Amino acid sequence: MEQSARDVATAWMNAVVSGDAETAIALSSSSILYTTGQVRRYVGHQGIRDIVSDFARLDGFLTIEIEGEILESDGVVALRRTERYTLPSGGIEIRGCSFVEVENGLVTRWADYKSMAMIDAIVG
Repeated sequence: MEQSARDVATAWMNAVVSGDAETAIALSSSSILYTTGQVRRYVGHQGIRDIVSDFARLDGFLTIEIEGEILESDGVVALRRTERYTLPSGGIEIRGCSFVEVENGLVTRWADYKSMAMIDAIVG
């Protein structure tokens, strides 16, 4: 029985943010592309290893939670996320949405959009 795009995207995202590169790779196409605005591009299975490594470097500083509301349409899954950054002076919370494209049971693309309102409030 084939898993829904929602199930694949959720399992994949949980693997990425928990540091399970092998599970994330098993759920990814070999040509997967991840973009986060203009900042960074990750490509292929090595890109998955790089993403997991980047998250590991932030261990103890960053926690990511996938929120309950998940939307799916034609293989594109929208996962609401909250990123919590722990700072010596307290912490900040950034809300965002990950758009994960699933084709033939594998994640092919991941794009993130984040609300920078909290950062703007701190800096501004």
